[in-house]
Amino acid sequence: MKKKLIVSFSCLLALGAFGQNVNDQDILKNVNWQEDSTEVTTVDDIVKMQQDVTGRRFKESHFRDVWSRKSYFNISYNSTTLSPDQEIPSGVGSDLIPEYKSNWGVSLQLGRSYALHKNPIANLLQFNIDFTYVDLGANHFEIEGDGKNLYDSNVKFINNEGEYYYTPWNLEKYEFNYGMAIGPSMTIAPFTSTNSRGLHYVKLNLYYHIGYHASFLWMQDKKEADANQLTDDESVEHREKVNDIVKMDLGHGLIQSFGFSVTWKFIGIGYEHRSAGLKYQSLGSSEFSKEKYKFSSSTNRVFLQIRM
Repeated sequence: MKKKLIVSFSCLLALGAFGQNVNDQDILKNVNWQEDSTEVTTVDDIVKMQQDVTGRRFKESHFRDVWSRKSYFNISYNSTTLSPDQEIPSGVGSDLIPEYKSNWGVSLQLGRSYALHKNPIANLLQFNIDFTYVDLGANHFEIEGDGKNLYDSNVKFINNEGEYYYTPWNLEKYEFNYGMAIGPSMTIAPFTSTNSRGLHYVKLNLYYHIGYHASFLWMQDKKEADANQLTDDESVEHREKVNDIVKMDLGHGLIQSFGFSVTWKFIGIGYEHRSAGLKYQSLGSSEFSKEKYKFSSSTNRVFLQIRM
């Protein structure tokens, strides 16, 4: 009896061990050892991923800086031509006033460029709308000829409103103007694909603006330029009166300008051509009448630009 029990118990133990061995082999067969090994993340992988993230962030930060300077401040040297668009008598014989060319001029401009799209195209091209909210200028025109017989205070003209002196346009003149303008521009950064980060900041800007401006033309007193040198009381009175009048005319009209600039980071140089149609009227209308005189103004500017 004991032998039978021992044999039976031994058989049960053998069957249990055999079944467990078979199950373990089946489980091991189902494990994909190759797949599991590829999913292991190494320290080198972590370092590489971190370097990639850091590199992308640095690149994004770098190009944000390249395109970040939206405001501009221009200091210009001007050359201006002021041309009458109608026949304007000088008041001396049948002479008409000529075209005037400045011998120097300066101007200051402040403005900002507003991007028309969030990111530059391929970090190469940006389209903008520019708004120049301050455009101040001053020009100087020398006295005409030898400075003699430029006007005649003894001569007047008559219109429907009364009798008036001729404006002495040929005297030495200062012109002061203020304007505002708006228009499209295009900025190109041609070297952003190179490995030189410094060259990424080189940009070419092309623009066209249209606006409005006011101009003050101030003529300087000079008795010697008066063709009236008579000594009788009436002539002296006319001479003194015209000499004492503030000879200032106010003009205004539309302006157009186009130009370009080349910048690197915050500094650059540029060129602009500006044209305007103006109508001038004397501020001393009680002596020089309320008549309006048409002029064309053409200005060439070379400027130093500061980007902010």
